[in-house]
Amino acid sequence: MNRKINYFLLTVFCLISLNVVAEENLQIVKMQSEMLRLISTPDKDKFTEVVEQLKAECQKQGDERMFYIAWGNQSIYEATHQNYMKAEEIVNKISEYAADQNSYWGNYIVLHTKAVNALQKQDYQEAEEGFKKAVDFRHKYFPGESAGDDLQELMKIANHRKDQKAGLKYARQILAEPNVAPIHKGRALFRLSQFAFNQNNKELFDSIYNELQTLKASDGIGTVEPVVEVNHQILNGNYDEALRLCQDLSPASRAERMAVIYHRMGNNDKAYEYMAKFKKINDSIVLVSHGNVVASCFVQMNNERMKLEQKLLEDENAQLKRWFLFTIIGAIVIILAIVLWEHRRRIKHLEKENARLDKARRKAEKAFDMKNEFITHITNELRAPLNPIEGFSDILGTKDYELQADEREELSHLIKNSSKHITRLIDELAELSLYESKKSLPVNYTLSPNHLCRHMVDTMRPRCKEGVRIFFESELSDDFAVQTNHEAVEALLRHLLENAVQHTDKGVITVACSEYGNMVRTSVTDTGHGIPAEQREHVFDTFHEMGDNVKLNGLGLTICQAIVKLLGGRIWLDNDYHEGSRFIFELPSK
Repeated sequence: MNRKINYFLLTVFCLISLNVVAEENLQIVKMQSEMLRLISTPDKDKFTEVVEQLKAECQKQGDERMFYIAWGNQSIYEATHQNYMKAEEIVNKISEYAADQNSYWGNYIVLHTKAVNALQKQDYQEAEEGFKKAVDFRHKYFPGESAGDDLQELMKIANHRKDQKAGLKYARQILAEPNVAPIHKGRALFRLSQFAFNQNNKELFDSIYNELQTLKASDGIGTVEPVVEVNHQILNGNYDEALRLCQDLSPASRAERMAVIYHRMGNNDKAYEYMAKFKKINDSIVLVSHGNVVASCFVQMNNERMKLEQKLLEDENAQLKRWFLFTIIGAIVIILAIVLWEHRRRIKHLEKENARLDKARRKAEKAFDMKNEFITHITNELRAPLNPIEGFSDILGTKDYELQADEREELSHLIKNSSKHITRLIDELAELSLYESKKSLPVNYTLSPNHLCRHMVDTMRPRCKEGVRIFFESELSDDFAVQTNHEAVEALLRHLLENAVQHTDKGVITVACSEYGNMVRTSVTDTGHGIPAEQREHVFDTFHEMGDNVKLNGLGLTICQAIVKLLGGRIWLDNDYHEGSRFIFELPSK
C-alpha cells in the first residue's frame, strides 16, 4: 500500500513540475513576441525594459540561446534606428561576455548581429562576409540546426546585386539545410520559381509550385505569392485568369506581368504599351535610404516570426492541456498496472542477473584456463631453444673432451641461433602485448607509401637467401602521402617481409602498392613454401591445435593483425594465389 501511495505522489509531483515548466516557457514566448513587436517602434525605453526582463528570465531558466538572441536584438534595434556607434558598442559587449563564458551561441549571435548591422549601413560586402561566417559557424557547432536565417539574408543580398547565380545557389542551400524553417523554405522556393518562370521551364515551375502548395497546407505559411499564381496561369496558357490575378499585384509587377501575357497572346501592341508603362513606373520610383528599407525588411521578417511563434504558442497550450488530461488518466492506469507488473519484473530481473553472473563466471574460468594454457605453451616454446643452449654450453665448458675448431664454431653458432630465437620470441611477446593493450594508435605522421616500401625492401635485401630476388612496384606517385602511425606501419611491413624472407628459398619476393577507393592496398608476395590449405584459416592465430598438440604459429602475423586493426584497416591471406604466399593489407589513405 505504501508503494502505491509513493507512486501516486511521484506522478502528481511530475504533473505539477510539467505545469510549472510550461508556464515558464509560456512567459518567455510572451516576452519574445513583445520584443519582436517593439523592435520596429520608436519606444526604446519599453523595448529595452522587455529585453532586460527576457534576458533575466532566460538566465534564470538557463536558456542560453534566447538570452543572446535578445541581447543581439538590442544592437539590431540601435542599427535599425541608425544609432550605429551604440549598436557596435552593444555587439562588443556581447562578444566579450560570450568569450568569457566560452559560449558558442554567444559567438554565433555576434557574427549574425554584425552582419545585420552592416546590411543596415548598406555595406553589402561586409554584410555578405559576415553572413557567410555565421553560416560556417552554425554548420560547425550546430550541425543539426538550420542556417536558413543567414542564408536567406545572403539570398537577399545576391538578389539586390542582381546576381542570379548566387541567389539560386543560396536558395538551393536553404532547401538542403537540416530542419529548415518553413518560412525560409517558402522564400527559397519562391526564388527558384522565379528562375523557372524566366527559363520557361514549366516542369520545374510546376514541381516548385506544388511544393509551395504543400507547404501552405502543412505549415500554414501565409498564402502563395500572387506573382507565383500569375506565373502558374501564364505557363499553363490560362491567360484570362492570369490577367484577372494581375489585379492583386503591385503597379510595377502588374504592368510587367501583363506585358508578358499580351506578348504570349500575340498582341504585341498591348505588350509594348504595358512594357512602356512598367519602365515609366520603375523610372519614377523615389528611392529612400537603403538602411530604412533593410530595417523594414527586418521588421517584416520579425513580424512573420512573431505570428509563427504565436501560432506555435497556441498549439503548445492546447497540446499541454491534452497531455495533462491524458497524463492524469494514464497515471491512474499505470499505477494499477505497476502493482501487478512489479513482482514479475523483479523475478525476471533476478533471472537475468543470475544468467549474467553465470556467464561472467564461465568467461572468467575460460580466461583463467587460457592464461594457464598460454603460459604452458610459451614455457615449452622457450624450453626448446634453452635445452640445446644448456647442453652445448656444458660441452664447451668440459675439459675432458677436446673439441675441434670447426666443432666449437658449430656449437657456438647453434647456441647463438637459439639465443636469437629466445630473444626474438620475447621481443615479439612484448610487441604483441603493447599493441593488444592499446585501443588506438596516434595518427601523427605524414609518409609516402612508396618511400617506406622502398626503404623496407632495401633493408631486407641483404637478408634474402642466395638466389632470391626482392622487388618493389607501385601504382602510386612518389608524392602520394598518407596520415598514419609511421612506427606501426614500418613494424607491419617488417614482420610480413621477415616472414617472406624466412620461407622463400628461391624465386622472387614482391612488394606492391596501389590505391583502392579510400584505402591504400599493399601486398607482400613470395614464391616460397606456401601455407597448406588446412592451416590457412589459422595463420593469424597465436596458437593452432594439431590433434592432441598445440603449436605456436609465431607471433609476427598476430602482431600484423593487431596493428592493422588499430589503424582501421584489414589484412588477409590471398587464397587464390598458389605459387607461394601473398599477404594483403589495406589502410585508410586519409
